[in-house]
Amino acid sequence: MNGYSLFAYKRGNSFLHRCPAWAKIVFIPIVNILFLCLPPMFSVVLMVMQIFLAFLLGFSLREQLSDLRPVFFYAILVAFVQLVGFVAGGFPSGYFSWESEKDTVLFLVKLFAIMQSASLVFKTSTSLELREGIGKLFGQNSDFTNAIAMFLNFIPMVGIVWQQSKRAWFARGGKQNVKMYVTLLPVLFSVGMKKAYNAARAVSVRR
Repeated sequence: MNGYSLFAYKRGNSFLHRCPAWAKIVFIPIVNILFLCLPPMFSVVLMVMQIFLAFLLGFSLREQLSDLRPVFFYAILVAFVQLVGFVAGGFPSGYFSWESEKDTVLFLVKLFAIMQSASLVFKTSTSLELREGIGKLFGQNSDFTNAIAMFLNFIPMVGIVWQQSKRAWFARGGKQNVKMYVTLLPVLFSVGMKKAYNAARAVSVRR
């Protein structure tokens, strides 16, 4: 698990692994849009179903939570902003009532379900499968296909670069603190930009 990175592909032979990538690319966004438009309870049902599905596919709880960290960070940010508003407003009564926070909580539930769906796609599809799936939908070697494919592949690549940077940091005796993020975030940006540039050049050469 020390080598696990955000939205990383995990080898397997499940029905979802064998499902064509183009079908997952089409079906999962449609499901998400549908559940966003339906009452919040449907998002809760989808969230629970996807948790059980992930367990059936062999994904541990830690792996599932790792891909959902952005939602947790966003929730912390929202809570911090709410706290600042509470203090700045002079501690008004009823500020944290359910009625005032209901929309935020329901939005986080829907966002949680959407991130679960994206995680299932990336966990069960290799970069090549995603590229070929997009090509079947929009045509091979078109500018739009290349742009979408590179964007989708860039997401897990960022996770891999960040995980490698953290391992190198800890191997040199570094601690997980504010200094680590201050030091590694510029490295993540620099290495990520270099990889994106090399990928763009490789695509242009093959055209």
